Amino acid sequence: MSSFTFDSNILIDTLRGIPQARTELRRAAEFGKIWVSRAVWIEVLSKGQGTGLKRAEVLLSGFGIDEIDGEIAARAASMRRERQRLKAMDAIILATAQIRGRVLVTRNTKDFPAEMPGIRVPYQL
Repeated sequence: MSSFTFDSNILIDTLRGIPQARTELRRAAEFGKIWVSRAVWIEVLSKGQGTGLKRAEVLLSGFGIDEIDGEIAARAASMRRERQRLKAMDAIILATAQIRGRVLVTRNTKDFPAEMPGIRVPYQL
């Protein structure tokens, strides 16, 4: 795995001016295109209004968007059967990264433990 899919918390931190989030985005971009699931796109854009929404749109324009297809949906459903407390959006985000062969960058260690293969937790707040 050499490319990266970002969870919404890292993007929201970037919009809030958290330096570690900006550093992580720059670091990942050095390896190539950076990605988000359509689920992350929805989560990030649902948080903004006015100029905040515009900033979110500009930020997201720099990412590739992975659409939720049948393969991702089936993997996410399987994950939810195995881990019933896993929210649907989180299952979609993880399934997207796994199916596309990317590292998921997040700070959500409740749903994505740092020791889980394919997970990168670059910082905690």
